[in-house]
Amino acid sequence: MVKTKFSPIADTTRRAEIVALLRRAILTGQLEPGQKLNELRISEQMRVSRAPLREAMRELVQEGILTSIPYAGTFVINVTAKDIDDVYSLNKVLDEFAIERTWELRDQRFFDELDRRHEAVKQATRDRDTTRQIETALQLHGLIYEWADNSVLLETWQRLTSRLQMYFALHQQARNEAVPAEDVHETYVRLLKSDDMRAAQRHAREHIDHDFEELLAYARGLEKRSSKGA
Repeated sequence: MVKTKFSPIADTTRRAEIVALLRRAILTGQLEPGQKLNELRISEQMRVSRAPLREAMRELVQEGILTSIPYAGTFVINVTAKDIDDVYSLNKVLDEFAIERTWELRDQRFFDELDRRHEAVKQATRDRDTTRQIETALQLHGLIYEWADNSVLLETWQRLTSRLQMYFALHQQARNEAVPAEDVHETYVRLLKSDDMRAAQRHAREHIDHDFEELLAYARGLEKRSSKGA
């Protein structure tokens, strides 16, 4: 099991930075699916008390990438092939609906923000920053949900994002890449600016399906490894 090293952090950014450091450790694979978090060791490495650490861990439990088991501790969630299929199949349906809701509401502000977020993804890719690349990619995809003027749709997307963060990270681990070799959003952005809504919806589905079987195979491998260790 990988031994994670955490750096000390400043008091002024305590909770937010603890959350960010834990999330980064999960998304980069330093904390693996199913791994138990050692509160004492992490608090000593960060040089913080266990109270703010526990608050940060509770926040990540609410996000869905940690799970708390009574009398056992807090763990990184296990990832199964079914989990991935459940989330990605829902994501495809929601993307199609969000594009439809957004389509007539697009304006120059939408296009400008789309370009700004796309550039952020490309910069993170150039910088080979795994966590930021995943975060900016999800922010790019989240624009259609923010623009769709449907609060329930947006809340549903926000509940999915933490799981998607983890799955994107697992996909990059499956490919043994810090970040994708190239930006894969050029067509997505171009079609969201076009006059062809159906083409944009079709590409969004294809984009979600990109290398989907590879990710499922990786998840099945994790399941087998976990069952053998049980």
